[in-house]
Amino acid sequence: MIAPAPVNISAQLMAPVMTVLARKQGAALVILDRKLGIYTDKGFTPVDFKVELAMKLASRLQYTPLVPAQEMEEPELLRFLTETPA
Repeated sequence: MIAPAPVNISAQLMAPVMTVLARKQGAALVILDRKLGIYTDKGFTPVDFKVELAMKLASRLQYTPLVPAQEMEEPELLRFLTETPA
C-alpha cells in the first residue's frame, strides 16, 4: 500500500492568487503558478503562448488590458469578471 502524500492544510484554505493581464466580460487572461491561461467561471485553462502573443490575441478579441497587471484571489477575480469593463 502506498502512503498518501502529505497535505498542506494552509495551502488548501488559501485561494490561488492570479496575476490578471487582461479581461472582458466573463473571462480574463491570467498567470497562475507561472502558467499563462484563460480564467472563466469554469476555471483555469492553460494556453501555450508567450505573453506577448497572448496579449496581441487578447487585443484582437477585445479584451481590456490591465495596466499595471493586478493580483487577485479567485473569489475576487470571479466578482471582477461579472462587472462590465470600463
